[in-house]
Amino acid sequence: MDTWLSHSNLKRATQALWALVLLGLPITTFRYIPGPLGAAQIKPFSMLPLALLLPVLLWLHWREKRLPLPINIRPLLVFVLFAAAASAIAILYAPESLRGADVDGRILRGWISLLVGLAFFIAAFWMNRTRQDVHFSLRWLYAGLVVTIVWSFIQALAIHTELVTSAWANSVQLAFSEHPLFPQRVSGLAYEPSWLADQLVGLYIPFLFAAILTRSSLARWRWLEPLLLALSVVVLLLTYSRGGLLVAILCAAVVLVLAGRPALQRAWDWYRAPFAGTPLRRAPLPKQRIKGSGKPQPAGIALRLGLALAAMAALVAAGSFLASYDYITSLWEPSENEERNLVEYVIDISAGPRLAYAAAGYRVFELAPLTGVGLGASGLYLFSEYPDWSYTIPEIARQLSPDSDIIPNIKNLHVRLLAETGLPGFWFFSVFFVSFLALLRQMWVAKDGFYRFVAVAGLFAWVATLLRNFTQDSFTFPIMWVIFGLLAGVYPQQPDQLKGLNE
Repeated sequence: MDTWLSHSNLKRATQALWALVLLGLPITTFRYIPGPLGAAQIKPFSMLPLALLLPVLLWLHWREKRLPLPINIRPLLVFVLFAAAASAIAILYAPESLRGADVDGRILRGWISLLVGLAFFIAAFWMNRTRQDVHFSLRWLYAGLVVTIVWSFIQALAIHTELVTSAWANSVQLAFSEHPLFPQRVSGLAYEPSWLADQLVGLYIPFLFAAILTRSSLARWRWLEPLLLALSVVVLLLTYSRGGLLVAILCAAVVLVLAGRPALQRAWDWYRAPFAGTPLRRAPLPKQRIKGSGKPQPAGIALRLGLALAAMAALVAAGSFLASYDYITSLWEPSENEERNLVEYVIDISAGPRLAYAAAGYRVFELAPLTGVGLGASGLYLFSEYPDWSYTIPEIARQLSPDSDIIPNIKNLHVRLLAETGLPGFWFFSVFFVSFLALLRQMWVAKDGFYRFVAVAGLFAWVATLLRNFTQDSFTFPIMWVIFGLLAGVYPQQPDQLKGLNE
């Protein structure tokens, strides 16, 4: 028995379970989750290995007589304590039951969701304490991405061609998920296409983009990250997710502006080298300029012009592909109502329900601005707070029907925090969220390529999470927690490490 519980065996067990957590992250709605969580829409497969991993990690830390915690844990703990107090106060002023749901049950669901998210955060923190840990995590993240890409392309073949039958693809999808294939959009292993786009932009693309930008390949083959990035972008296009595409573009732009100048300079120097007559045999220094010899190199010029034409052709093809779907073209197509206001435009582009949920959520916040209505309980108040213009939206009308049993969600984490935990809870969580920028800055200024790679990936993921939280409100979705746990775990916390970080 002692042999089975030896430190080395338990460490190997934690690595195997953590690998399974990362490999299973793309499955967002696993149909075989048992217990109360099985009734939720968001039930990641990774919760199962996570439930086994955490006790083993706690046992190891107990044996070592230490319990490492993130350096920025305090604002998170204050948020949790205030959310608990706000929920207790909300129970005292409980509203009437709605469609069989009462405030106690909704608050319990809200707390289970938050605790699942915190479990992902702590596990990611404990499992990414060294560079080797991060390399291990990224290898398994990439493995999960490869599975996602392969299945997404199979879905695309089933949807758009006859090479793969839709019936077979549906049977495979329903073997692990609760949602069948969509008519025109791929969803990968996720419940719906927008969730797949969130995974790509918030979890996978940040590390691939950072690896290329900082030239920090973690794979044996340097072409692997560029290939995975290109395939991820293709899958993102296949999701037809407007939010995912917009967030990806904004994140890439922010990262390039703040951290991409050396990479852009290298790319520009490489591109113009044959025109100036100077071959690049090694990367120039950041402030170094290429001095031309005055003898253009035809082969190099042809290569670069070919790449430029290929890039332009890819952009045109992507634009044409997206323009073939009305869901995308509605963003810029003119309306019969030439005098429509902003709200009417949002409704016309099929974003009216999201705006209605957010508007109603803010009205719920105004009912109890200091304490909120309790974690998870905002859905009990939303129906009476919908704006008048939303009643004609089909999705809202179906919810208001007496035959419906739906309890709506705000679907905006920022507004949900205001409505359910009040202004103090919103600010405590925001302090925790913004604190990661300080960690990223410390790693960025380090004279260490590994930390700069993590900082670039973290900045991309941080911006993506910030924007993604305007359209999603679940704490159970593990992307945010895994990224934040990894960043907090790899950040050096010992005084000698912190000193070496900036030397």
